[in-house]
Order: sequence, then C-alpha cells, then structure tokens
Amino acid sequence: MTEIYDPEHWMESVTRCLKAYTLENVNTRVFDVTMEFPGSIVDSEKMPLKKTLIHFELDAIDTKPVGFGDNMYAENYNAADQVIQPQYASKHLLTFDVGIWASDRSGGGTSRMRARQRLEFLFGMNGAGTTRFREFTDGGDGPVDVISFTGGRFIVDTSAHDFRLYRMIDCMLELRVFSRTPLGDEFPTIEDIEQAPGLTIIG
Repeated sequence: MTEIYDPEHWMESVTRCLKAYTLENVNTRVFDVTMEFPGSIVDSEKMPLKKTLIHFELDAIDTKPVGFGDNMYAENYNAADQVIQPQYASKHLLTFDVGIWASDRSGGGTSRMRARQRLEFLFGMNGAGTTRFREFTDGGDGPVDVISFTGGRFIVDTSAHDFRLYRMIDCMLELRVFSRTPLGDEFPTIEDIEQAPGLTIIG
C-alpha cells in the first residue's frame, strides 16, 4: 500500500503517507494503525483490544511562506497563448501526537515496548528510518521529512471497562513538507516593449 506525497493536497497526503508507511513496516497481525485519538474504539464494545493499536493524531500545524518576494513557485509559461499560470509554495510543519494502546489480550506491556521500538526504527533520528520514509513518500514532487521523534511515557489505564490498557503517552512526531497551489487563473505576459514606435534615431 504505497502512498506518495502530493504537494497540491498536502494535508491529506501526509496523513495517508504516514499511515501507509507505518502499516507497511509493522506486523499487521499484531499491530493496527489509526489516524486519530482512538476514544471511540476504547468507549465501544471492541475491548479488550485484539491488536496493539498505534495512533497518530494531528496536533498542530505551522505554515510559512518559502523564501522572499511574491513566493511564486513556478510561472508555468505558455508561449503559444503568451500567458502564465503561477503556482505558490508554502512550508508546513505538522506535529502528530503518537500513542500506543495494548491490552493483555494483544500482548500487554511487551507488545507496547515492541511497538515503541518499532516506531523508533521507523522515525528515529538514526538516519536509516528517516531516509526510508523520504524514499517511500517521494514520487518526484518532494518527500515528507522527519524533523523529530521524541518522548514516550508508559502508563497503565484501568478506566476503560474492566480491562487494563498499557498505553504510551507524551510522544510527538514532527514532519515537514512543502506544498504548492494548484494551477489557477491565467495572466497575460508582456512579450516586447516599444518605448516610441515611430522614433528614428540618427547617429
């Protein structure tokens, strides 16, 4: 299930890439991935968990222009019609809250530790994981970059029904992407400038 990054649909694209990359690199018979805080799963009758659950929830977005000036990414010049269709670029830092949820049935504390170790392998700043993620997401229009993967505190939650939940909290993943606007309106270009068409200069 390969997903490549699409800079014109950056938010949904990042989310899909993150989920696909994680699922492709974990044992899906043991682990599952959701892209939101799994409150509805915990509150439902789907307990105890059959699989250890890893969640990514988008927590914050910081968007800034790229470079200086008018921030134009590409002019997209059409010589036949003498028009341009400009596209503009932005840089986005996306911070995801990362959590792990395990029950005794899904492996308990051991499964939780294995999930945290696997996440470190996939996103830790050791070089190999971040490089694999870049290669996985880059389809020619730019990759998704891992800026940091930090934290992770283990707790045991007994508030959900009569089951123990072995959770990881306080873990954050920060990603960076560059977006561009879709093709929009066409604007005419100035091809030649004649200051005084009837003027003859005698030297």
